[in-house]
Amino acid sequence: MTTKTAKKAAPKKAAKTPAKTKAATKAAPVAPTKASPAPRDPRLPAPGTTLTRTYEGKEIKAEVLDAGFKFDGKTWRSLSAIARTVSGTSWNGYLFFNLQTRATKAAAATTAEAK
Repeated sequence: MTTKTAKKAAPKKAAKTPAKTKAATKAAPVAPTKASPAPRDPRLPAPGTTLTRTYEGKEIKAEVLDAGFKFDGKTWRSLSAIARTVSGTSWNGYLFFNLQTRATKAAAATTAEAK
């Protein structure tokens, strides 16, 4: 008795790719670029200024730095984080330290009517 054996299809050969040279595999050197600093908020006073606020009988002092604020011996990224720590609630840091005032309803209404 003879058995038939199925021939397996030959695997397809991959297309030949050109050999990579050492020069082609190395990335071209990129000159380091100096990232421009984020624009400074115009509501902030100059670095070195101390912001003072009395909250629930305690005097809160935060020093303005080039990048952030110094409060309680730590560096903080935002005034809002300091205000949240001091008060235990969410605050706009600029409002907490009186660097900005809330818009009055009359001023907001006049602006809306002008549109």
